[in-house]
Amino acid sequence: MLRELRGSPVGPLYFVLLKPWISALGDSAFALRAFSVAASLVLIAVTYALGARLVSRRAAALASALVALSPLELYFAQEARMYMLTSLLAAICLWSYAVWRTEALAAQDGETRAGTVSLLRYAFAAVALLFSNPVAGPLLVAINLDALVVWWRTRGSRDAARSSPRRKATLSWIVAQLAVIAIIVAYAASVRLDSAASSQAWRTPLGLERALREAMLLPFNAISGQRFFAPDFWAAVGELSHGQGGLRRFLITLIVQPLTLLVFVLAGDATIRERWNARYEPQATPIVDSGRRLLLLALLVPLLFCVAISTVRGLEVARYFFYVVPFFMLLLGDGLLRLRRKVRLASFAVLGAAILFGTMSTKASISRDSDYRATAALIEHESQPGDRIMIQPREMGQPLHFYLHPHDAPIIGLAADASAGVALAALPPGRTWVVIDYRSPLYTLAPSELEAALRSPVERDAYTSDASAGVRVALVDTRAAPK
Repeated sequence: MLRELRGSPVGPLYFVLLKPWISALGDSAFALRAFSVAASLVLIAVTYALGARLVSRRAAALASALVALSPLELYFAQEARMYMLTSLLAAICLWSYAVWRTEALAAQDGETRAGTVSLLRYAFAAVALLFSNPVAGPLLVAINLDALVVWWRTRGSRDAARSSPRRKATLSWIVAQLAVIAIIVAYAASVRLDSAASSQAWRTPLGLERALREAMLLPFNAISGQRFFAPDFWAAVGELSHGQGGLRRFLITLIVQPLTLLVFVLAGDATIRERWNARYEPQATPIVDSGRRLLLLALLVPLLFCVAISTVRGLEVARYFFYVVPFFMLLLGDGLLRLRRKVRLASFAVLGAAILFGTMSTKASISRDSDYRATAALIEHESQPGDRIMIQPREMGQPLHFYLHPHDAPIIGLAADASAGVALAALPPGRTWVVIDYRSPLYTLAPSELEAALRSPVERDAYTSDASAGVRVALVDTRAAPK
């Protein structure tokens, strides 16, 4: 496991924790998914704690309910991947910082240990977060930006700053950041960066326009799942106007797209108006204002990094930046509570319907990623003695082996940017099941192009899961290859 993790593009923490989990509960699909379920339940509680500290208890309760019911959250709560753990650690990290910030600002002269426990908890959570998924690093950038704003707004005279506990808090914060960086750099030195980079060679640049669109769609994905796309509403309007029926489709897309967008706009507008009016009220609460700022930074900074990264190497926003969803829900819940009662109730009805339709659509989908169960069943049913298996990219050999564990056929892994034809030519003549994940450059080739790439006749060519994001299997017999 440790040898494989050295060449992995993601952090090792999820797999290190999953190892004892499997030892205790077994390696069934239920047991593997239960780890994410447990993390998702804790995330609901942490979302409430974070919201109660940064905005209000009512907003925290509403956001926790939205997190518990979100189709996106429900999906990743049942997936045996690191995304739910990353989301939990991100929420813990932000909450730990918020607690430390409050304690550091309230520290008085003579208090030398104010916020020490909270700062240690933050540092531990930050390291764990990066060990879970390095793509969560932008959250730490957002936190440090907020810390810089707090320092700027609370700075005093030069003499006062030297003796102030806040100067000690500033130094402690800098030391904590340096410690986190040192630990991550030490770990990065042991990673095989070439192997990690080659496993991501299949990712193509999205371009600025598409990357922006994907980032902006994340709030809609959080409410209505991932099976609704930007053009859906206009397609439904066209069907309706041309008398092709589709009234149900029109009503559903009307709710999950334009009306949900209207709810977001109304909630944001209510928050801005309340913030503007608070400037002129003596009972204004700066702690709530700073809480909103922190949540906004925690949402926007990672998404900006997502756009920047995706212009060079495309990332699926709903997966890799899924950890910002609780922060969006807290901002949304805070805004909804500032609406007039009738508008608020109507907004709840729209969001509830969007969540319902999104959950139904998500449950009806075949797969959102590679599913190797059907692939393993096909190979087990039709394989012959002496057959071998070649898979591209090589890291997908682990899930295939999981479902093939009673089967003794050797699995040969290929890097994502390696030539399968060259690798086949180097093997002794025989039958080879070439398993092509959608991350492989071979996945989208036409049958004739696939034969040319494999340099051998293809006896069987089949997609064993959703063709949009799945697995393709080609049976090649090099004994019949032309000389």
